[in-house]
Amino acid sequence: MINSKYILPTIIFSFICSFLFSQNTDEKRIFAKKISEEIVLDGEMNEDFWKEAEVKSNFFQTSPRDSISAELDSEFRIAYDDKYLYMLAKLEDIPGKKFMVGDLKRDFFGGSIDYIAFMFDTFLDESNAFNFALSPFGIQREALVSDGGEGSYSPGRGISWFNVNWNTKWYSGVKIHDGYWLCEFKIPFNSIRYQTGSKTWNLQVYRGNSKINERSAWTAVPLGKSQGNLSLTGILEFEYPLGKSSKNFVLVPYVSGSGLQNKTTSPVSKDFDMDVGLDAKLSLSSSLNLDLTFNPDFSQVEVDEQRTNLTRFELFYPEKREFFIDNADLFTDLGSRSTKPMFTRRIGIAKDTTTNQYVQNPIIYGAKLAGKLNEGLRIGILNMQTARLKSSGIPSFNYGMAVLEKNILTNSKILAFLVNKEAIFNPTEDSYSIDLNHFNRVFGFESKIKSKDTRWNSELYYHQSLENQKYQDRSSYGANFTYKSPEFQATTYFWAVGENYNPEVGFVPRKDFMFLSPSAKYIFYPKKSSVNSHGPEIDYEMYFDPVNGTTDYDIDIDYNVRFRSDANITIKNNRIYTKLLYDFDPSRSDGEPLPALSDYNYSNYTFYFRSNGRKKTSLSLNGKLGGFFNGKIRTLGGTVTYKLPPNFNVSLSSQFNDLEFPSPYSDAQFLTLSSKINISFTKDLFLSTYLQYNNQIDNININARFQWRFQPLSDIYLVYTDNYYAENPLFMNLKNRSFAFKINYWLNI
Repeated sequence: MINSKYILPTIIFSFICSFLFSQNTDEKRIFAKKISEEIVLDGEMNEDFWKEAEVKSNFFQTSPRDSISAELDSEFRIAYDDKYLYMLAKLEDIPGKKFMVGDLKRDFFGGSIDYIAFMFDTFLDESNAFNFALSPFGIQREALVSDGGEGSYSPGRGISWFNVNWNTKWYSGVKIHDGYWLCEFKIPFNSIRYQTGSKTWNLQVYRGNSKINERSAWTAVPLGKSQGNLSLTGILEFEYPLGKSSKNFVLVPYVSGSGLQNKTTSPVSKDFDMDVGLDAKLSLSSSLNLDLTFNPDFSQVEVDEQRTNLTRFELFYPEKREFFIDNADLFTDLGSRSTKPMFTRRIGIAKDTTTNQYVQNPIIYGAKLAGKLNEGLRIGILNMQTARLKSSGIPSFNYGMAVLEKNILTNSKILAFLVNKEAIFNPTEDSYSIDLNHFNRVFGFESKIKSKDTRWNSELYYHQSLENQKYQDRSSYGANFTYKSPEFQATTYFWAVGENYNPEVGFVPRKDFMFLSPSAKYIFYPKKSSVNSHGPEIDYEMYFDPVNGTTDYDIDIDYNVRFRSDANITIKNNRIYTKLLYDFDPSRSDGEPLPALSDYNYSNYTFYFRSNGRKKTSLSLNGKLGGFFNGKIRTLGGTVTYKLPPNFNVSLSSQFNDLEFPSPYSDAQFLTLSSKINISFTKDLFLSTYLQYNNQIDNININARFQWRFQPLSDIYLVYTDNYYAENPLFMNLKNRSFAFKINYWLNI
């Protein structure tokens, strides 16, 4: 049971951490003139208004160094009319070197390729923004920026503040010239949200140049900050206040079909289904959008990466379904990294109590209202209804969430939310696996306070779950503090989860504990060296509860080296203590488990290496050696990637874990293998294949997806999937096979 006496110290701690520091910078500005001339998107600067528009250049390098002039010059201009925002960028180039682009797919990642990006903070709140980018091959990317443009990156979750799964229709033109490339953007005002009557937006323009491994931005961005940091922007000034945008009404109807052969049932089942559905997007105002979906289909969504689980807890997998992506930070950026009150992947999935397996629970309809009510108040309302599964006794569920977020200070916010799940619209004469009166709710309050320069960041939250039964200890709360400068970073995380805290639509892999994790990192920047930066980091993580005391701790000592080539290596030592609260078999082989209340001290060594991703061939490696509970662990893995830009990209990955334990406990060897092949025939025609082998879950997966974008944001998908048992002879023991097609058409009304 989590003692409430910890709440007051937590609040005091968060208040102290919220002390604000300000920063004075010379503000950069660009003036956008209102025009009436038509633009031809051809990558040429032929229009008269471009020649008369204000020009801005003098970009600063943001990597590998900061606050010095960029090696290659970049300049841009901005104009607008009643319907569109126009941008033109002229970017100096080195003709003798080839551009590095992985493929021609929309929504590229900018880590090691060439691109130019414009980022607009339309409400001047330094919290959220719209990002539009182009590559030299004319590939578009649009993204939503949240959390002030600062956060974290992890392989499973991606960049926490940067959402490339958001889609909207806009227009562009690109042409490569001798010694430079030139691009033009044409963005409908009704495709973004802003305050009617506004005359200024915050603006950042930044560039990635793979040829010389340089990243640069219009305004200076110190090392340690991201190019998306919304406290470091300049100002875009419009000639006249912006009028109300025209209503944007989009319909996206679809038709799909799928066939499934399932050999895990007796007798073997074969099914074929045809479906139709509709998505609708309506801008209620220039700052508020309504999204509707009827009988949604997600058959085209990329399959998850299969991973080996060596922990005692559930793994986190990111949301990939488009409907849940737009404004996702409102609904899912809550709590801590391991206590999420809303995890949208729970919607459309239900547990069949007869088989103890998770099954698809089709969504009948959904609605989402999100945006700004006024300059400082943001709202989010989500409502989803799932179908009844009569054969499994699973009732129809309604999932709802409401969030109200208030901006305070310069770039900070407070918010309150409510999550609701309950069984409704179910005939009472049928039998069900749960009580039809069942409900599960979570309410909570959060504050996220940042200093003006974003060096200081603190978060405080309190959540509580509600159910039919009135349990004690149903809360979760926490406080986080971060200080970040170019040379020094320090963080402290604290959170607690009660024994009966139960957000059924959330992600909480562990309960009944308190967690504390302070860490510190120092970074050196050699001036004349092949090393760009290096330095040590120490991280301490501790779990404890009032009954068992300290149940886990992990002392993590790292040394990180990043080279000017963009390669990097990390070496770390972990000293770990674990006290098991229940029987656990770390080999996952159904062998003799380690007994509850036994404890273990062990240490291991780990390394990570990633080569220069700008090369045609790149490599990443990782390994681990040392103790693991009462045994030993040896891990080796890596990925080789080959790019033949811009049409071909292939990667081969493997991960081997060798676990050895003394008798009578079982040893285990876990192997995962995968290959990804992406072929871009044109900017609108793609083929991707994904082969995965995982002997821990006894599965081989083959997924092939063909995509033809016959109109902007309108696609035809063909998807083929096989699943086999991971046993010899390979590819001979089929579990199931499916084929699906989907046609969707984006229609602006």
